[in-house]
Amino acid sequence: MNDKGSREMKRVLAGACIALVAASAVAAPKSTATKVPTSTNALWVTTGSIVSVSGAGLTAEQIETIKQQKLSNTTCMARSPKPADIQTAIGNTFGSCTFSKFGLAKTTIRATMKCNGTYGPMDADFLGSRGSTSYSGTNNAVFPNTGGDVYVKSVISGKISGNC
Repeated sequence: MNDKGSREMKRVLAGACIALVAASAVAAPKSTATKVPTSTNALWVTTGSIVSVSGAGLTAEQIETIKQQKLSNTTCMARSPKPADIQTAIGNTFGSCTFSKFGLAKTTIRATMKCNGTYGPMDADFLGSRGSTSYSGTNNAVFPNTGGDVYVKSVISGKISGNC
């Protein structure tokens, strides 16, 4: 092959290569990564346990039965909850509650409430801490009983476990 034929062959091959590169660029899938918006609501799961029980007339078996009760609740509320949302999450864990006092500071929660739950009415004081995606605290409750008041101390913690 002469120089002219060789140059022509190189030109054709170069053109073919350019055409292949262009075709593969067009055919290649484009990156379609899109940012999924974060839901404004989150599923807050609260769990807890009863740590102590005392009261006049309770047998050891009754105390143990009460201690075996697990506390739990799931509430769909704002990812950045307002005071009313936190009241709902805490209150729903213990039954249907009304709050005579409820206060939030930057990292603390303080509540006084009356609740009607599985075991009847109770008066309770809750003291806890909170972060942006969790809260925890101790609840001291008094259950009026004809044989004498029953005192129950429980601990609960709640955290975000997904979107709702």
